[in-house]
Amino acid sequence: MRLENRAEEITIHREGISDGAGLGKDCAILCAGHHVAGPDQDIVVSKWIGLEGTVQLARRHYEKLRERFPQRMIDEAVAFERYLSVEPEAATAMKSGVCGMYAPSRGGIFAGLWEMAKEAGVGLEADLRKILVRQETIEICEVLGENPYEMLSGGCLIMTAINGNALVAALSREEIPAAVIGRTTMGNDRVLYNNGHKQFLNKPR
Repeated sequence: MRLENRAEEITIHREGISDGAGLGKDCAILCAGHHVAGPDQDIVVSKWIGLEGTVQLARRHYEKLRERFPQRMIDEAVAFERYLSVEPEAATAMKSGVCGMYAPSRGGIFAGLWEMAKEAGVGLEADLRKILVRQETIEICEVLGENPYEMLSGGCLIMTAINGNALVAALSREEIPAAVIGRTTMGNDRVLYNNGHKQFLNKPR
């Protein structure tokens, strides 16, 4: 689901989400405009990845998780639902020099990055260590054998900007966590780095 900058007008639609797909309760879709992601732009990701998947797992496996973790941690994971709307960061980004936006869901942040690059016709380089993940997500994934980078990631927004640090600062002023995780590049290579190790991002299944 792509969200792109439109300088003159923003129209927001809502659609219900079923079967665990999408961004959560509501999905904010900004109508397509003429500003899109391009090469040599910073990639910024808002909030944390895997929020939507964490909510579902915490609900589905609540009793099993209670055997391993304090109840308050599981309740907090369920309460991640409050973060699933991307409207606040989209509105801030539109005023803060964003070039393109993409809201990942199925396939997680990996699929979101792939689709963003494909639609924009760019490559990318990203550092896994810079992607924000809640500790609750990490713990739950470890117990249930899930990959947080491939979990439903409604609630975060992939953005590109000429000055990603300025966009992160603007989001921070609105108390929205975000981080610059890499850059778009010329060509088609989609590269991930993790502790100095290089790997290519696979096409989502």
